Amino acid sequence: MAPSALTPETSPERQVFPTKTKTSKPTKPVQSVKLNDGNLIPQVALGVYKAPNGQETEDAVRAALDAGYRHIDSAARYANEEACGRAIRRWLEETGTPREEVFVCSKLWDADHGFEATFDALCASLAKLGLDYLDLYLIHSPAEDEAKRLASWRALEMAQKLGKVRSIGVSNFGAGHIESLLRHARVVPAVNQIEVHPFCQREELVELCARHGIRIEAYSPLARGNKLEDPTVIAIAAKYRRTPAQVLLNWNASRGNIVLPKSLTAHRIKSNLESFDFKLAPEDIRALNELGRERYVTGTMHKSKD
Repeated sequence: MAPSALTPETSPERQVFPTKTKTSKPTKPVQSVKLNDGNLIPQVALGVYKAPNGQETEDAVRAALDAGYRHIDSAARYANEEACGRAIRRWLEETGTPREEVFVCSKLWDADHGFEATFDALCASLAKLGLDYLDLYLIHSPAEDEAKRLASWRALEMAQKLGKVRSIGVSNFGAGHIESLLRHARVVPAVNQIEVHPFCQREELVELCARHGIRIEAYSPLARGNKLEDPTVIAIAAKYRRTPAQVLLNWNASRGNIVLPKSLTAHRIKSNLESFDFKLAPEDIRALNELGRERYVTGTMHKSKD
């Protein structure tokens, strides 16, 4: 599809949420941070990786919005954009909330790299979500073909000019991918979405991104739950009378990262949002930082060693 097509003319623990016609009072307003293009992004998002494309995900998205989330992170690869879109649109209609108050992200999958293929994929995502624009669109993975990757970035730059995407960025890019892109890009990526938590800190990559004003979006901020029984994390959680998950999320947000906890469970969605109203003491931050020596990676999407 040509660029003109984008002009304005054209979890194991699961629970079903009751349908609501009115929102409950949010836990607390979610803090936003500024991207390098001047746009604001809510610092916590509901991640929907591996969430089904049906009622369960619709209910989870609605519950998150009711709780105070204003950022939903999906992707073409997740195959649940329709469910996310239905939930977002219905919630906006029922609550009278303006579209611009909910930040929506999707991602370009590897098979769709290339200039025109990227426009086709973006149009498909917008159609599935039932939205006129995305707040953030990412290249999901650097893939192997650098020429196609750079062509995709040019397409994202064009989509941003056309107003169909407000901010553009990347995901799972290592230092080499970032440096290569910056040599050719007209627009610096607003974010790099990578796995970050105390056990996988990627300090050199994070520092490179920071030098160029690229925000880190931290996926798997709970290390997929595999480190919630770590003795250091448990001890710090007990000190603050918090859960281990809340400590891990707080550590990430305290670094200025955008955090993307995933859950389909009502009480966990709410609990995750309650992770940011306390401050870790310097000695506890140092203890959590020490855990980074393990370099524990839960996923396989990141295609470089940094």
